[in-house]
Amino acid sequence: MKERINVLPVPTWNHLKVNQAEDIFALIEAPEGGFGKADVTVSPLPEGVKTELQFPFNAFNEKIESGMGNEYDSYVMKHANTTCYLKAESRADEVIAFTAKVTDANPAIVGSYGIYAEEDSSISVMQRVSSDESARGFSAELTRIYAKKGSVVRLYQIQELGRSCRSWNAVAVYAEEGARVEVVRAIMGGKTAALGVKSFLSGRESSFALDTAYFGDENQAFDFNDVAEHWGKSSASDLYTAGVLAGESSKVLRATIDFKRGATGAAGHELEEVLMLGKKVKNKTVPLILCGEEQVEGQHAATVGRLDENHIYYLCSRGLTPSQARLLMVQGRFAPVIDRIPDEDLRESLNRQIERRLILNEQT
Repeated sequence: MKERINVLPVPTWNHLKVNQAEDIFALIEAPEGGFGKADVTVSPLPEGVKTELQFPFNAFNEKIESGMGNEYDSYVMKHANTTCYLKAESRADEVIAFTAKVTDANPAIVGSYGIYAEEDSSISVMQRVSSDESARGFSAELTRIYAKKGSVVRLYQIQELGRSCRSWNAVAVYAEEGARVEVVRAIMGGKTAALGVKSFLSGRESSFALDTAYFGDENQAFDFNDVAEHWGKSSASDLYTAGVLAGESSKVLRATIDFKRGATGAAGHELEEVLMLGKKVKNKTVPLILCGEEQVEGQHAATVGRLDENHIYYLCSRGLTPSQARLLMVQGRFAPVIDRIPDEDLRESLNRQIERRLILNEQT
C-alpha cells in the first residue's frame, strides 16, 4: 500500500533512507469483506475501570496523531477487526491484560484500542501479541491515550510473533496538567516490525517516559519513529532504547524531542544503546532535537558498538564462562526495560528468550 508511515518530523538527505519507513514495512491491502475475526482476549476489569463503545474524547483526533502518522491511524480505525476502549474513573492497581494471537485460523489482528484516564485516576494495561509457530499473518495495532489532570497511565507492550509474521504498532498520547504516561515496549519477534509513539505534552508539568528493548537477529528488520512534543511549561520526557542486532538484522530509530514555543522549563532526554553482534547488521540512529523555545533542556545520546572484550575477560577471571559473561552484559542492557514489566513470569520468559537467541547466534 502507499501509506507513508514513520515519517521523520524534519526530513534529511533522501539517500540516507531515514525520512520514512521503507517499502518492506508497507501496510497490507485489506481484502474485500475485511480481515475477518481476530483472536484477542481481555482480562476482567478492576473496579474503577469500564469499557466504552467508542473512544470517549472525539476532539483528541484533531490534536494528535500516533508516531506512525495519520495515514496509519486511519488505516487501523477503518479496518479494525477488534476494538476495546477503556475508561479509568479512579485509581486501579490491577494490570489489565490484552492477549492477542496470530493463528492459521485467524491470521490478522487489526486492533483499535483506547485508554481514557479521568482526573487523578490511574490505569495499567498490558498488551501482548504472539503467534502459533506455523502461522503466517500480521498484527497492526493503534492505542490512543488521553490522560487528564493528575492521572497516571502505564502501558506495557510485548511482541513475540514468529518469523513468518509482520507487525505494526502505534501509540498516540495526550497529557494534561500533571498527568504522567509511561510506555514500556519489548520487541522480540516478527520478520518486520514498525513502531511509532507520539506524545503531546499539553499541560504544565505533564510527563512522558518511553522505555524500549528489542532483539533482532537473522534477517529481522525494525523501524521506529518516536516523538515527544512539549507544549506545557515544565513538561518532561525521557526516551530510552536498548537493543541487540545480530545475524543480518537491521534497525532504524528516529527519536525526536520537540520543544514548542511557550514550553518554558521543559526538559527532554533521549538515549539509545545498541549492541552489534554480527558483521552484517545494519543500524541507523537519528536523534533529533527541535527547539522553538529558549528556556528548555534537551539532551540526546547514542552508544553503538560491540561487547567489550576487556569486560568479558574481567568477568571470566571471576569464574564465568565467555558465554555467561556475554549473557550477563546483554541482560544488563535490557534490565532497565525488562525489569519494569510487572509480570514476573513474563520477565523470566523474556530473559530466557534473550539467552536462547544469544546462544544460537554464538553458534552461527
